[in-house]
Amino acid sequence: MKNLFDTKFSGNFQNIPPSFIREILNIANRPNMISFAGGLPNADYFPCNELAVSAQEVICGQGRALLQYAGSQGFLPLREWIAGRYNDKYGLQIKPENVAITHGSQQTLDITAKMFLNPGDEVIVEKPTYLGAIQAMSGYLPRFVAVDLFNDGPDIGQVETACWEKTPKYMYGIPNFQNPSGICYSRKKREELAVLLKKYGLLLLEDDPYNEVRFAGIDTPPVFCYAPENVLWSGSFSKMVAPGLRLGWLILPETLTPHFVKAKQSTDLHPNNLSQYILYHYLTHFDIDEHLEKIRKAYKRQCNTMKEMIRKYLPEEIVMTNPEGGMFLWLTLPESMNAEKLAYRCIEKGVAFVPGKSFFTNGEGSNCIRMNFSNTPDNLIEKGIRIMGEKMALFCKKDQLISID
Repeated sequence: MKNLFDTKFSGNFQNIPPSFIREILNIANRPNMISFAGGLPNADYFPCNELAVSAQEVICGQGRALLQYAGSQGFLPLREWIAGRYNDKYGLQIKPENVAITHGSQQTLDITAKMFLNPGDEVIVEKPTYLGAIQAMSGYLPRFVAVDLFNDGPDIGQVETACWEKTPKYMYGIPNFQNPSGICYSRKKREELAVLLKKYGLLLLEDDPYNEVRFAGIDTPPVFCYAPENVLWSGSFSKMVAPGLRLGWLILPETLTPHFVKAKQSTDLHPNNLSQYILYHYLTHFDIDEHLEKIRKAYKRQCNTMKEMIRKYLPEEIVMTNPEGGMFLWLTLPESMNAEKLAYRCIEKGVAFVPGKSFFTNGEGSNCIRMNFSNTPDNLIEKGIRIMGEKMALFCKKDQLISID
């Protein structure tokens, strides 16, 4: 039965898909539930004591200033810190004037879609891609052009085909430790993609929240380094420090910056001033690199534990990715195994994960699973995956996996 509001929702709103992740998280938060579901950093490594010191210092010393309304683009010293860090890391020449502070990467996704998308416009996305991006863009009624994602990055041929067959407004991609797959673009794929961006005048929204949590392999420059006039490079302090700060950043081409700030003003007027002051004090009075090294060591251990337990307890037919950073790995099950049905049966035994279908725009992924390794202690990783293996084994017959429908 429809209520009053059902008749008033816009078509834009109705086009936003529900988040299966949020539904799962409501269950995953139950006591004693082992959760591989959420995209959660490890709270054991939040710098609580240091942030408490920073909060006291800035509130006592600058309370009136930081509790006032502020500029839409964000706290200038924090923007200068961001520009300086990545100029040093990648040999860039980022200007603080082209850095905007956001309420996390999700706000960047929404504002960018607001700026560029009319109903029916094409957006190139990876297959699979981040559910939060699908939700943010879906509210503006685009057509998604999904390109295959391999272990070294997207199918560049499919990206080029989309550019000359269609007129995509931009591409959305996660080159570092992709959510949900954990895949990292190779340097070659980044360079090839940059060539296409320039050739076709295509924009790339480069979502890079996991840049600072590489725990294996060799650091690879962002696509922004190869095509700075075609790339909006988005980062986040959620994985570096803590998500509760709700602070991210976006580095923009110079000519696009004032337009982004204008669009942002229609959303929030200005980012959280209190969080910005606290974060800036923390970054300039404590050792962020020492903090990040602790996170990297922990995530490497947890990732290795999860891979070991998957090899030990799950059927050998299952294929998993091999992340070198970030917080996720991706499982591809035999086609006969339905991940959503498996998810509900595992929940009954106290284990939660996210079925892969949520990360596709075309209905694929019914036999895929996203696994978060960063938020679960090693002993519970083993217990949870053992339970998953037991549930999967119920659908095996004479060493052949059968349908769980």
